[in-house]
Amino acid sequence: MKKLIYLLLALMFISVIPEVANAQSNDPFEQKTLKSGGKNGRHEKKVNRRKVEVTATEDVPEAKDAEDKAQPTVKTSTMTLSNPCEEWLDVEFVSLIGSRASQTIKLTLKVTNHSTNKDMNIGGNFVGYDNDGEEHTRGYSPERYSTLTDIPFKTSFDVPGKINPNKTKVMPVMIFSIGECRIEMRNVPIDWK
Repeated sequence: MKKLIYLLLALMFISVIPEVANAQSNDPFEQKTLKSGGKNGRHEKKVNRRKVEVTATEDVPEAKDAEDKAQPTVKTSTMTLSNPCEEWLDVEFVSLIGSRASQTIKLTLKVTNHSTNKDMNIGGNFVGYDNDGEEHTRGYSPERYSTLTDIPFKTSFDVPGKINPNKTKVMPVMIFSIGECRIEMRNVPIDWK
């Protein structure tokens, strides 16, 4: 009789293990760690350098059954940065700071020139779109920087036009020039102050 009870307990314990192993944490850092694991090795590291996971909550219709109510609904969007000149130019996102009072935003980047020392124009021919579909453009009026080979520097420039802080938490797209390269950023989170 004892053997039968132990066997039943062991079967119940084994049936619970897959549920625990497949459970996902609600901690965004742990989810990012789980998602980035895998066996693609070098390619994954290169992609992860250019993608940042951003979590933003949105209003979601009320859940219909008890199982849906137990799960918090979070919409996750991934920020991407496309750099067609990565063999000689590194571009890293630092921040996108918004001023609620003036309804303006400022983009800050870290740029590293791996080519020879040269002067580069940064921020020219800017085109961006907000959540309302409004276009924010600026012609060719970039900042000019003297760059040294393999020495990173930070640069900032204002995104043209007014942006409503109550409606826009993320800039869906921003395209601009660094030297002769066209850099594209998507789903960039705005830190409103």
